[in-house]
Amino acid sequence: MKEQEKAVFTKEELAVAVRVPTVVEQDLKRIISDRLEQCGLYFRVFSRIKTATSMARKFEMKEYGEGRKLQDLIGVRINLYFEDDTDICKNIMEHSFELVDWSTSERSEAEFKPTKLNGVFRLPDYLKSEISSDTWEMFIDDTFEIQIKTMFFEGWHEIEHDMRYKGEELWGHYPSFSRYLNSILATLELCDKSMVTLFEDLGHELYKSGRWSDMIKSHFRLKLGTASLYPEVEELLNKDMERVENLAKKIYKTPRPVLIEQLSKRSRKIPINVNTIIALLNDSQFHDSRLSAIFKSYDVYNDGREESLAESRHYELRPLTRHTVFQMCTQVDGSRIRQEQTPSSRQIFERSADIIYKWIVRKYGVLFKDMPQGVCTYHADILAYHVTVNYDPGRYRLNMHVRHMDMEVGGRIWYSEASLETDANERVILKVCNGYAEPEPDDNFVQESAGIFFSYPGYYKSIVDNVGIFNGTVCMNKRRLLREERLPELLQVLRDPERNFPLVVIVSKENQDGMMDEDWLAPFRVSDFTRTVWRYAHVFTGYEEPGRKFLKQAGVPDAETEGVPGLYIFWPDGAWDRYGVEDVKNCSFGRHMEARVDMRTYDIVRGGQGFYHKIVTDLRDWNVSADMWEGFKLDILTEIPQ
Repeated sequence: MKEQEKAVFTKEELAVAVRVPTVVEQDLKRIISDRLEQCGLYFRVFSRIKTATSMARKFEMKEYGEGRKLQDLIGVRINLYFEDDTDICKNIMEHSFELVDWSTSERSEAEFKPTKLNGVFRLPDYLKSEISSDTWEMFIDDTFEIQIKTMFFEGWHEIEHDMRYKGEELWGHYPSFSRYLNSILATLELCDKSMVTLFEDLGHELYKSGRWSDMIKSHFRLKLGTASLYPEVEELLNKDMERVENLAKKIYKTPRPVLIEQLSKRSRKIPINVNTIIALLNDSQFHDSRLSAIFKSYDVYNDGREESLAESRHYELRPLTRHTVFQMCTQVDGSRIRQEQTPSSRQIFERSADIIYKWIVRKYGVLFKDMPQGVCTYHADILAYHVTVNYDPGRYRLNMHVRHMDMEVGGRIWYSEASLETDANERVILKVCNGYAEPEPDDNFVQESAGIFFSYPGYYKSIVDNVGIFNGTVCMNKRRLLREERLPELLQVLRDPERNFPLVVIVSKENQDGMMDEDWLAPFRVSDFTRTVWRYAHVFTGYEEPGRKFLKQAGVPDAETEGVPGLYIFWPDGAWDRYGVEDVKNCSFGRHMEARVDMRTYDIVRGGQGFYHKIVTDLRDWNVSADMWEGFKLDILTEIPQ
């Protein structure tokens, strides 16, 4: 790839664009753990979401671009206790997810080194839809990586990598120590193989001794329950020893992968014990009528299956409370539709309706298989999943409501609602309400700020980016210069009663070269800030002279003598805020970095960086708390309008 085609992003850009909810990582980990537990394997699973810092470093070191994308945004590591489980685990993963590619390091006869088995898989559609859509514009693939290792390998590889691989030049001067380490690594590799051989040999001795339960445990090396072998089965195995091809020998000679394959094919988990193992092998391999009769009388696959807490628990039902995480009411003006003639209201409506409906199909089509691909009226329910679209192209009207359960937080339901129609002036008006509902909290429960969950839906982003909206003025993804001849236009924007975008005006002095001096903002980069907030706020920057004139006409006191340099936010409700040099310098902000099921991590940023996060948070908090559109009130009504 040519140098100019290489993609490089800063960690700040990646932190803003790439947002992966923890439910994605946790659900992948859960799916993998469930599959392996169902097969009775000994394993441990670890997972991580790549941080913005790690991604930025990788983009800097490697050649990513259109032809090659970062594929390990989410990583899962499976540590196995037995070496021969590697191929079994590999096969299970291939049947659980859509495989892109496997890669492994080659072994040589004269060298001992880690053998890596890395698989790249497509994210399931329902998890991909949870990740911010901006992610896919950063040369990041919709994949995740699975690493499969043995426990011995995991331990010595980390030591070898940190102590020798990273200090290769040093070790080159001490060949005897390097050889010594090689011998240790060879011993550990031998341990992996020896563990399997040990239990195979033990299983054979137990077979010869007639200790059937212990033989099964050693030979198959699976996590078994404590159930004892049925007396009738033990008696049958003992009597059958008179035959050359007796049942006990058939059990012992059955390869371990055959049993694991049968476990993996079950539609639900069954207790794994000596009885169910023999029953599975009999159903698939032996077909012995005597065993079949015994296991039928015991209902073997349900024997020992305990009622789970989830099956026996009873809940007190409580009303759901709605929390808005994004809302907007705006004109869709078609300013981003590329064509020679100005698009008509019909074209704007149809393009926007198509975007909304396609978003629904991408997100929910995997659940509702009968969903038509073209825009139409549609209604479907599957338990906590719901889609309603009322479409009237003749009247230029589309109303929709969708909802789904939260994959991580119990009792929480996420919803998105949109209304698209033309008004009396034939303008296309889009209303959006994104949010969640959850049971009313107990007295001791502290509700988190909805701003933490600020999130606009993908269809809103696509309409803004590809169709264009007008909210007091045209929505633009780059800073706009405050020129004197444009002051009347900007004042009109300021006083527009339909404006729902806060107006951010940054006024700076000139430096000695006649350029705008924005050093007072320190790391606060206006261009980055604009790209972050442009879908819900307007950003203008200006030199001191036109800036003071605007501020004076906007009603800011002392505009002729004070307040420059300064950042001003003119809120749609008529209020305004002013921030100066000292506000930026002394700003300290607790930035939410990542969330896990049982903990939250914050870091404190100061100065311009802290000020950046404060202003972004203020704009988002205003959005979720404003009175723009509260949706269709489905907590009161049962249907959305036609």
